[in-house]
Amino acid sequence: RAIRTCLAATSVLGWSVHTEDFLSAYLQSDKLPKPIYVHAPPEAHEPDDAVWAFTRPMYGKGNAGRHFFFSTQSKFLSIPGARLSEAFDTVYVSPLHGCLSSYVDDTLAAGTPAFLRQVAAVMQQYKTHRPDHGSIVFSGIAADADADGLHCHSRPYAADLVPLDAPPPANAPLANAAGLHSLAAQILWIGRLARPDVLTNAAALACLPSPTTLDARRANDTIAILNNRDVTLHFPRLDPSSLRLSIYADYSGSTLSPLPRRQVGSLVLLTDASARFCLLHWASHRPHRVCRGSTARELLALADAVAAALDVRLLLHELLSRRIPMDAYTDSATAYELVTSFKDPADMSGKNDLYMLRRALLAGTLSEINHIRGADNPDDAL
Repeated sequence: RAIRTCLAATSVLGWSVHTEDFLSAYLQSDKLPKPIYVHAPPEAHEPDDAVWAFTRPMYGKGNAGRHFFFSTQSKFLSIPGARLSEAFDTVYVSPLHGCLSSYVDDTLAAGTPAFLRQVAAVMQQYKTHRPDHGSIVFSGIAADADADGLHCHSRPYAADLVPLDAPPPANAPLANAAGLHSLAAQILWIGRLARPDVLTNAAALACLPSPTTLDARRANDTIAILNNRDVTLHFPRLDPSSLRLSIYADYSGSTLSPLPRRQVGSLVLLTDASARFCLLHWASHRPHRVCRGSTARELLALADAVAAALDVRLLLHELLSRRIPMDAYTDSATAYELVTSFKDPADMSGKNDLYMLRRALLAGTLSEINHIRGADNPDDAL
């Protein structure tokens, strides 16, 4: 969400964007408060009782990335006007001037020429690879810039996926169940980053307790979709004066449906008066709690979508220095009627979601909530 939001703001404001990554990043971080002692590995041909002392973070240690992040934080905050985002703690913002996002040893910077020069001055203090400009790859997202904005995709990562063996019969238990779950997780990662069209398939495959050969074929078909359909996320140059966040939510399944058949979906779009949009967030996952009635399920989906959009809107506020109105859409007439009235729900399992949505509407966090037909709800696909 943070990366796509930064890219959308970059396109709206006409900023330049580039990426750069650190060489041997952890060795360039600050010294540890106290050394880490480890036994020398056999490959080092050291005496059996040899112990090494590390004064820098080690690859593979859980806190190594955290230590490196805080080592670079003071340098990035030295950029004039830069501060940490209140929405995402790995994003640095300078309103209307630029933003910088860090992901382990990679950095993405976007902004005015003056801001990028200041970022370059900080990066010169480290050993880095040569930065990429215009066409970039960062944290699983590849982006190409042109006169109409940015086009994001995941082709370099999808090309590395390896199909599974799926011999007949189709209903036979899959010998390599762990391989399917690993492949589904890789597809799920790509789906969450840049390919919402495969997200539902990947989420279902990742949770199968006893996969069959047919499921392996479904995974292979999903890889074919990733590689054969040339799908990109377009971040057009929207009009800053008419920007809005639009939220769509939907719930699939009933109380009697088996767990794999219950799914919550949401979409968050940044749009303008021309009806063009940037897709900033999407989700397709199992509900995190049981809801007895259909209205409670729709309220849960809508509340989850609004909650996910709040951080996105806050980051947009920080980058654009303007308030972005937010509206929500549901295809449940009952959920719409409850949120826009003072009626109590018949199914009390959804009362917390209902009161949260009402409060957001009354406080102005949500500018409006709208009822649409199911056939007009784009989130139905998730």
